[in-house]
Amino acid sequence: MTTIKKVEKITAGEQVYQNLRENIVAHRWKENEKLPSELELANLYGVNRLTVRMALQRLNALGLVETRVGDGTYVKKFEFSDYISAAEDLFSDPKLMEDVCDFRKLIEKECAHLAALRASAAEFRELHELCDDYDAFKRNVAIPVTEADLKEMARRDCDFHAKVCLMSHNTLYSYCFTVARSTIEKYIALTLQKRLDTWEKKGVSPLEGDFRHRAILEAMEKKDFTLCDKLYDDMIDYNIEL
Repeated sequence: MTTIKKVEKITAGEQVYQNLRENIVAHRWKENEKLPSELELANLYGVNRLTVRMALQRLNALGLVETRVGDGTYVKKFEFSDYISAAEDLFSDPKLMEDVCDFRKLIEKECAHLAALRASAAEFRELHELCDDYDAFKRNVAIPVTEADLKEMARRDCDFHAKVCLMSHNTLYSYCFTVARSTIEKYIALTLQKRLDTWEKKGVSPLEGDFRHRAILEAMEKKDFTLCDKLYDDMIDYNIEL
């Protein structure tokens, strides 16, 4: 049976936007390359300058171009994290906190496996540097930990896992982590606070108690996936009431 759909009417502004976006995504205009002026684009597309300006504003909002006052519009390096940060509140609903554990076990453990197989020596050195910097920070953290120090610890903790995801050389996994990062960081802060309270009672310093990042790194270097998985499970599955 024949199915007939109504013809969609696409505005001139939408056509200009889509064509500009297509040219940028296809790298016909390179990063940091200056686009033609509004007037030049208007003449090229056969539209008025306002139509072009509105299309450029949409590209600006998407993070594909940037307009430099008094100079012009340039192609910008697309940063997925910047795009997500503009809408991160949408991904930080308290209800999502319950799913963080499952998400992390699925994504981060697999990324650690891939990183162990794919990452370069230079990338492992960078991961060591992240661990060194985090350890140095924890040495100077006083218990009870201030809210500012807790937030910084959660950020550094998350930086480690974000780096592991990048080292997997799987772009989709890295994007997934970036989308969920705000929620993951909040979850880490909650688990850290509970652990810090326990360590305080036992007289354990943050450096002594929070050792698993270094252990995960060493397990990855040895390609000991069984130990790596156990360390991740111990880290992620910490008993906390969300």
